[in-house]
Amino acid sequence: MLSIKSLLKASLLSLAFLYSCSSEEPIAADPVLEVAIPESSNPIFVTPGTPYQLNFTAENAGSIQVSNLPEGWSAEVDMAGKNISVSATAEATSVAKLTVTAVNDTKSVSQEVSFYCLNSFDNPAGTFVLNEGNMTTENGTLTYITPEGYVIDDAYKAVNGTELGNVAQDMFFLDGKIYIISQNGNKNATGTSFENDGMMVILDAKTLKKEKSFTHDDLPALEWPTHIAAIDPQHVYVRDNNGIYRLNSDTKELTLVEGTEGAPKSRFVVMNDKVYTYKQGSLSGLLEISADSDQAKSILFPFRVEISINEVLGIRAADNGKVWVMSFGFGKMAIGKFDPSTKEIIQREITVQPSVGSSGIAFAAKGNEIYYADDLTLYRLKFDENPELDAASGLEAEEQLATLSELDSNAGILYNGLAIHPETGNLYANTIKSFPLFNKNQIWVFDTASDFKNPLAKYENHTHFPAGFYFPNHNN
Repeated sequence: MLSIKSLLKASLLSLAFLYSCSSEEPIAADPVLEVAIPESSNPIFVTPGTPYQLNFTAENAGSIQVSNLPEGWSAEVDMAGKNISVSATAEATSVAKLTVTAVNDTKSVSQEVSFYCLNSFDNPAGTFVLNEGNMTTENGTLTYITPEGYVIDDAYKAVNGTELGNVAQDMFFLDGKIYIISQNGNKNATGTSFENDGMMVILDAKTLKKEKSFTHDDLPALEWPTHIAAIDPQHVYVRDNNGIYRLNSDTKELTLVEGTEGAPKSRFVVMNDKVYTYKQGSLSGLLEISADSDQAKSILFPFRVEISINEVLGIRAADNGKVWVMSFGFGKMAIGKFDPSTKEIIQREITVQPSVGSSGIAFAAKGNEIYYADDLTLYRLKFDENPELDAASGLEAEEQLATLSELDSNAGILYNGLAIHPETGNLYANTIKSFPLFNKNQIWVFDTASDFKNPLAKYENHTHFPAGFYFPNHNN
């Protein structure tokens, strides 16, 4: 039997052992954190009301913490599922940076993830590219380039979960709405049915949410429509193989505008609540359409001995209600500034016959600077309105800016023309490598006040047969 003295000694030794173990610092390995960020999307795009699941792996971590999200954003951690659900409201700030932190008893490690909320598409500095898609296999898409330079490949589908019609052709902004027309809608040229939102859609210009859609059955009179413009919801004008129709988007009623038979594949010009296109031939001129009549008014170009207008390549809006006209006649190419009210025109001859894409885009205008292209070579004419100058004075003023194929060997074809951003003044161009290799493509951006040998930006492999550039709340 142990004596009391022995028991006391044993107890003191046990206490000393326990004290020495608890006094040592806990031993733990450093936490390891890896958040899965898609290579094709940085930042990660989030649609309001649709949570994004951000997956992670974490070793030696007791908890995962999230922080630094701005107003309108939220994040919930699921430790068991190893994911974080990130959400944004319709009022959330566009850009957000989430800090994810793995924590254990002694240390922590963090990773930052960038997000972009797809809740606003009406920033004046944004850019749209409408894509036709492959005629036989694809629906149209709508590429959006944010003011920060992020590219969203199909903004329409990201917002609506559905797709545009086959061979999307043109779009138009009016009173907070976007009107988009496609050539084939939900049936392609061979009669194959497509799963999409039909021949025409009307969207909210800020959110891109679809408000109305029109199928082949809704618009049976239309045959391969290509261009669209609007004065109000009851006067939506659609050009097709027959001419120009007025569509009442409330009733779906279509009325062929008299005198527009054979209207060209070209974007409309809209000024002062009137819609303009043009007609070809020896008696060429503008066609003016107003809401008070379903008959087009013909405004002939004046006969000019020095530069006759027999063929019009395209028109764009100029200042003070005038219209830029690119034309050809008797072997001469020219840029003209035409006043529909006085029928006066000032013309300047140019040296090349500009490339005109399938969507009828021949040139772009920035004030009195005209930009055009011969194949892949870009030109600029600083148009002088001095009436005393000879029309041939444009030959000396014409500048050759750059040849895109010399800047990138994959630039093989200029596809559907040029555009000037109305807010930044930058020049945009679309190129593809070839028709079979259309997936290899470039969106070019040039600072018109700088060196054209060094583009301001180049976005590669985002388009699918681009129909053209469009800028929020600008149509001309």
